[in-house]
Amino acid sequence: MDPRIAEQQIEAVIFYLTTCGYIDSEFDLSEKAFVRAYLRKVVTTRIDERHGDQLSAEARFEAIEREHDHYVEVFQQIDREVKELFTEAVADGEDIGEFVKSKLKLRAFEMFKDLDADNRAALLGVVDEFIGADGVVHPEEVKFRNELAALLDQDPMIGEEDMIGDEVELAKPVDLQPRTENHPFFTSFEHHYSADPSKIRKQIDADVAVLDQAQAYWDGLRAEGAGKLSGVGSVDDLEFGGPGFLDGHVHVVPPSDRDFEMIVLGDLHGCYSCLKGALMQADFMEKVKRYRADPANNPEIKLVLLGDYIDRGRFSYNGILRTVLKLLLTVPEHVYVLRGNHEYYIEYQGRVYGGVRPAEAINSLVNHVPDEVFERYLKFFDSMPNMLIHDRMLFVHAGIPRDALIRERWQDMSTLNDPDIRFQMLWSDPSRAEVIPEDLQAASARFPFGRKQFRSFMSRLGCNLMARGHEKVNAGFKSVYRDDDVRLLTVFSAGGLDNDDIPADSNYRDVRPMALTITRTDGELKATPWEIDYARYQSPALNGFKGREPEIDFVE
Repeated sequence: MDPRIAEQQIEAVIFYLTTCGYIDSEFDLSEKAFVRAYLRKVVTTRIDERHGDQLSAEARFEAIEREHDHYVEVFQQIDREVKELFTEAVADGEDIGEFVKSKLKLRAFEMFKDLDADNRAALLGVVDEFIGADGVVHPEEVKFRNELAALLDQDPMIGEEDMIGDEVELAKPVDLQPRTENHPFFTSFEHHYSADPSKIRKQIDADVAVLDQAQAYWDGLRAEGAGKLSGVGSVDDLEFGGPGFLDGHVHVVPPSDRDFEMIVLGDLHGCYSCLKGALMQADFMEKVKRYRADPANNPEIKLVLLGDYIDRGRFSYNGILRTVLKLLLTVPEHVYVLRGNHEYYIEYQGRVYGGVRPAEAINSLVNHVPDEVFERYLKFFDSMPNMLIHDRMLFVHAGIPRDALIRERWQDMSTLNDPDIRFQMLWSDPSRAEVIPEDLQAASARFPFGRKQFRSFMSRLGCNLMARGHEKVNAGFKSVYRDDDVRLLTVFSAGGLDNDDIPADSNYRDVRPMALTITRTDGELKATPWEIDYARYQSPALNGFKGREPEIDFVE
């Protein structure tokens, strides 16, 4: 057997057995013992098939132990990954247990779908044996097994779409050093919220005034751009080189031959040192100044923020959100502030709550400011643009809508303003599978889509690159599919092993925060990821938030 297929098989079995262990809410010792015993049996068979009787008894024992230890480590890592799913954000009203089950079912589907029918049947036989390992055939385990088997038998017919437009070269990550370490733009608002009621109210009033100005700016753009997407089938129907506009919640910059440089930041989640580090490394303010002074000889500079400014980290409203909105108001034609799924509040019985759980930002301030402040944030979040279409590139927080909703609602590009379409594009995640069955897409708010579904949606728009955040990837950057003609890039800009902007026990500390630069120079498009130097901005000399301890405790 091909060693790669053999490795794929055993990883699939380990994951599925671990998943079954959690389906009945308790991965007990007898089930874990079954997994370890099964791994030893598989390893022993593989060693004997590989070497026959050529090994001495001692060498055979050592080989079995070494390979068994390797797969036990894989088992332990998968176990940790499954446990980590219970810390993921879920939409309001969604049960975390059901969400985790849907994620486990997706991962199992991805693994089993890659195997041929005989191997799938053999692995399901192992699963059947495992289900009874603890002496109890749990109904939830049987249900999960049968649902997966049914999904594997489906064959959704989605074709391989042809893409159009210039290909985007994906460059290797670079080390980007700041030209200068600080800029006067930041210093006036790097301050904590005060615990004193009168002082914090003045601080909050100042922040709300910034919300009002930003919303007024978007409202002005909307008045000019209203209805411009109606009847537009794809990017090809836009006027080449025409002016940009905001129609509803969709920014549009039609294709042109202008040179540009775009700095793209993913989820920042209250990590102010990541935001400041990225802006200084990119030399954003200076490049804006140079372009304004001499646009004919400098690329147009743009900053695209993909959402999730709040929660998880310590500097949500007063660090990230305040700064990005100040940037928007200072150089509005150079900044796009898009909505993330965490910028989603709900009102229930006269109170405002975070629509994503956990919601650390609102919980940290709820006892210090009146409810009407959060009502203002709710309305502001609802007013935020959801996406940017720039040339043939789509920038959005998460991903594409469900197949069923596209089939039901899609008319033209104005459909991107449909509230349900916008909501789903705040939550979805790419899968490594080619196609995800609709039943699996319907299982949770944070639903998956496959490679062919992605290509189909991008072809519908006439786009060939999507940059999105939403998904915590420990490398900070990921090129999701290997296609050259259409790219899906995930960038995550919060995290850092020793980043004090996030709690010490947060799994975001596992992330190496990254940013992305997309350039067009003489018609050539290139996307270049780079690591954010957050550590430089943990210093009080370069970050006013670090000069003194906050007066209001962060609620974890």
